[in-house]
Amino acid sequence: MKRFGFTHGTAPDTTVPGSSPIDYVVVDDVGDFSYYPSEAAMLDNLEYVDEAACILDRAGNDYRLTMDKDRHLRLGPSLGTVEFNWLRQAWTTNQCRNMQTHPLRRFSPETLEALLAGLFEMLYLEQSGRTTDAPWVLEVDGEVTHPATLQEVNGLLTREDHLERVTVHDPFGHDYQPIRHAGHRFSFPTGRSIYYVEVPGRFKRDGVHH
Repeated sequence: MKRFGFTHGTAPDTTVPGSSPIDYVVVDDVGDFSYYPSEAAMLDNLEYVDEAACILDRAGNDYRLTMDKDRHLRLGPSLGTVEFNWLRQAWTTNQCRNMQTHPLRRFSPETLEALLAGLFEMLYLEQSGRTTDAPWVLEVDGEVTHPATLQEVNGLLTREDHLERVTVHDPFGHDYQPIRHAGHRFSFPTGRSIYYVEVPGRFKRDGVHH
């Protein structure tokens, strides 16, 4: 699988998840999760039939790759609805294994619908996704800024010594407490990776996606 960010031409930065064309989440053959804004982007990035262990649309339909008569990759027919417990465990395992890639930690979903919605949102945001009308909101000691992406949030917080004074609000209406990962005891605090743990809503702002 060729890793890429949407800021390099795969999709416009202003693409909003869920808009046409249909978007997908792929679980690959080693258990990693990726978001694709369209079927064309997904097929262009994947390289062989068995690379995708599970391909999901927003309704939870589970697909696999196949090949056409010219041996080009194609999306096969749905195999049915993905199993909730398997998907939740696979996502949790992937988050724990790849904390820097998947730093957003939301409340545990109790339904397949909630799990799917969260997956599409978080993966989109983690892979440099921008939304057109609702930026991130970063509040540090009462001072508010509006970064465009999670990567910009990370960049601003690397200069902060006291993350307990910070609240982060994503474009889909979720609030987080940033926490610096406990790295090597001799490393500088500002050099460690940051993950974001969802907290009960603190912001009361208009214009965010829910």
